[in-house]
Amino acid sequence: MGTVALAASSEVAAAQELDTPLLPPKKPLPTVDARFPVEVAPGVFVLLDKRIPLVPNIGIVVGRETVLVIDCGLGIDSAESVLALAKKLAPGRQVALTVTHAHPEHGFGAQVFKSDARIYYNSLQRDYFAQSGQKLLDGFRAGVLPAEQKHLLDNVVLTPPHQVYDQQRVKVDLGGREVELRTWGKAHTPGDQIAFLPAERIVFMGDLAEERMFPIVPLFPPMITAEDMNIAQWEVALNDVLRLQPSLVVPGHGSLGGPETISEVLGYFQEVRRLVQSANLPERRLLEVIRAKYPTWENPEFIEPATVYFSQET
Repeated sequence: MGTVALAASSEVAAAQELDTPLLPPKKPLPTVDARFPVEVAPGVFVLLDKRIPLVPNIGIVVGRETVLVIDCGLGIDSAESVLALAKKLAPGRQVALTVTHAHPEHGFGAQVFKSDARIYYNSLQRDYFAQSGQKLLDGFRAGVLPAEQKHLLDNVVLTPPHQVYDQQRVKVDLGGREVELRTWGKAHTPGDQIAFLPAERIVFMGDLAEERMFPIVPLFPPMITAEDMNIAQWEVALNDVLRLQPSLVVPGHGSLGGPETISEVLGYFQEVRRLVQSANLPERRLLEVIRAKYPTWENPEFIEPATVYFSQET
């Protein structure tokens, strides 16, 4: 231990002597690593996010006739890797793409699929992309990505779907395998949807649920306002998914889990709402209390947007 401490002290001393500050490590590049798909059931694959911010968990579901990709990543490079993997896992099949919701890290590489696949959204997703897609693209480039990562959104073209559905639930036949797409209207975003495999009882949640992370309440005006979400409806969606009795939950970000992943998000919303409405704490103390209740959770920057939202809800 003495040697390690001495080495660390020497590094600090050297930096001080050169008048060069020790810089924090750069954030990992938010690109999808498509090299190691995890097969969670026969013909059902997940590309894990490795807990890298702005990298989603991505699903690839193989049927006899069609392979369905669920989310494709932030930009062109990620989407190209995902499309190449889908073709490798399901040679000769038709490719279809759907996205869980409209935020850039989940679907702004969709243009890569335009020629080789069918892109399939619900109508509210399509409308939100059309109305707010450019604002989201500009906002992510200006205020979310650090300078060394802004190039990931270069040459992104907002790409509409080939086909939409208007119902709350549709069944997609991939050939010997059925996937249900379900939406609740406006929740985390306008048009959030899950992809549920009823035979395998696997559900892809998008950002309706994260694992061991504070739920992403995306209150970032003017890019995203409270009008773009509805947490009460988000809670309805989570309770409905629990009634499906999923055996495997694929969150938008974080590790794979079971229904407890969904229950923890519901419990968090209930707790934050209770504290905001009844605790009468100063803002800073409120944030500290909530953080202390979830000491192992990541992304505490999303605590404050949740408290702001619930304060407006009362």
